[in-house]
Order: sequence, then C-alpha cells, then structure tokens
Amino acid sequence: MFSFLTLAGGSRTWLRRLWASWARPAVQAAVALSTATSGHAALFGLGGSTSLDTHAGLTLATWNLEWLMSPAVHEELSARCVRQQPASRERALPCTPGRTPPPRRSLADLDALAHHADRLRQREQVDVVALQEVDGPEAARLVFRQGWRVDCFVQRAHPQKVGFAIREGLPYRCNGDLAALDVDGTSRAGADISLWPGTPREVRVLAVHLKSGCFTGKLDRSFAPCQRLQQQVPVVEAWIDQRVREGVALAVLGDFNRHLAKDARFPAGPDERAPLNVIQAWSDQQPPGADLLRATEGQPYLPCDAQDTHSQYIDDILIDRRLADRNANRRFARLSYDPREQGRMLSDHCPLIWSLRP
Repeated sequence: MFSFLTLAGGSRTWLRRLWASWARPAVQAAVALSTATSGHAALFGLGGSTSLDTHAGLTLATWNLEWLMSPAVHEELSARCVRQQPASRERALPCTPGRTPPPRRSLADLDALAHHADRLRQREQVDVVALQEVDGPEAARLVFRQGWRVDCFVQRAHPQKVGFAIREGLPYRCNGDLAALDVDGTSRAGADISLWPGTPREVRVLAVHLKSGCFTGKLDRSFAPCQRLQQQVPVVEAWIDQRVREGVALAVLGDFNRHLAKDARFPAGPDERAPLNVIQAWSDQQPPGADLLRATEGQPYLPCDAQDTHSQYIDDILIDRRLADRNANRRFARLSYDPREQGRMLSDHCPLIWSLRP
C-alpha cells in the first residue's frame, strides 16, 4: 500500500525540492511581513494560531465596557477616590456626591462579559473591537481571552482608556495616540491602528470616546460639554482628511456621546475650527473623498437588555467611501446581552457591529 512513509523513505530528494520551491519561500515571506509590521504587529497571533485571513472583508465592532478594571484595582482606587472626575494624568476614581460610583465586578461578572466577547469572535466573526472605558490591556484580558490580542491603548493614567481587541492572526500596527483629542487635560485621546499595514488592503482605524453631555443641539452653546466637543470635532476631521489625502481607507468608531442621527440633519457651519454639528464637518468632500457612511443610519434602536431605556444610539461606526466601495455588502447588528445574565454587572453599553463584505 502506498503511504506517506513510503514516499518519505523513497523520495527524500523530491521532498527537499518541494521545501526549496514552496515551503521555505512561504515561511521567509511570512517572517518578512511580520518584521515589516513592527513589534506591535500580529501576523500569526497567540496561542499557536496560524490563520492569516479566514474571510474576505472586515467586521468592526465598538464596545464601551463601563469602567472595566480588575476587582483588586477597583478596591485600591476606591479607597482613595476623589470628589471630581480625575484628570487624564491622575490614577484615581471619582466618588462624586449624588452620582453612581464606578461599578465593582465579581469574577462571575467578568466571566459573563468574557462569554459575550467570545460570541463576538465565534458567532459574529468580528475582526476588531474598539474599546472604551477599559483600564488598559490587563483589564481587557479579563474579558477578551482566547482568540484575541488587546493592544494600542492610549497612554493615560485615568482608568477610562481607549484601545482595541484584535482577532488573532490579523496583521496590525499601533500608530500611537491621537493625543490632541484630550483638549482640556480631562478628555480622552483617540487610539489609532492600521490593519494589514503596508498592503493594498490597508485600513486605518481610529477609536474615540468623545466628550459626554452634548448629545444634541448646536455645539456653539455656552455649555462646557458642547464647547469641549466643538474643540474635538476639528481634531477628528484633520485625521480623516489626512487619511483621504494618503489614499488609505478609514474607519472612525466608538462612543461619540452624540445622537448622530439628529446631528447629521444639520450643516456644520462655515467655520471649520468651530463647527456647529459633527457629521457634516467630517463628511464634507473636502478634500474630495471625505465622504462618510454611518452604521446606524436608518437602523431602529436595538436595546442591550430589558432594562435599557434609551431610544437612540451614541455608539457608532463610520467608514469612508473608499472602504464602502470595496465592501458593497454591509450588515448591521447589535449583540444584546443574554437574558440569563440579568442581574450581572455587565455594562450600560453593548457591542455594535458592522460587517463589511465585497
């Protein structure tokens, strides 16, 4: 009977030629790509995974995890909390009178969140999750366990950080913080990442958590949250415009703390440095190609659980025309929490997903 052992015993010369002609160049190319994408790049991922790309297109998600930190860190910081919201440079939690303190989670709560993250990977086939209100990679690993890398978090002492969870095997590069988004020393910088860097498929992704409090209405009001948001909008616009000029597809996603469905109805106004609204400041065809599509446009509000009393999204995903034209088949979803987890301390947000396929 012919077998691999027979082949190996009688055709060693043939096997050596096969290695020289195919296997060795393939490994060399993989190593070269891994080197090109820098020390922050993940070519093969962790845990022995060697899958480079399991499907065409890209599936993006955003998830605000509401003060996610380990129980030990929560205990430590709560013991010396401060009355006001800490500055970005402060390693502290607020204990403002009359306001609900940051939640403390049990190990069972973290397991429930980890199950939800696994559903993102297994069921929804999500490639990249923009994370908000996470105390860095260590906290993120409590939820994003097998099959994920957590990286590219902003440099901020404050426990509310922005960063990413990336599917193992997806090549990426951290591009550093969009620090200018911290307009007053208490706001959150943006996290910037390149997917498939240095290839024709490259996508630049910016994760944001913008100033809270100015959910609707013009930004030129004498109201501090609107004034801070008005300062942040040109920072994101400059980032978008630079990517358009470079010819790189882009996405901006996260917690915008803004009802973008209402915002999109109104013009940005004539002054780019002091816009009146958000969406049309970014999607203005200046430069040509600065034309954004929004995941939640035309979508009904899907609650996170039975206690969700909101009716409009503040989490969203925006992509430019270049990325949209590559992916004509787009599917919107929201991954609500399992009703069996009712009573667990999960988050006041749940994942919002946009699947982009050719």
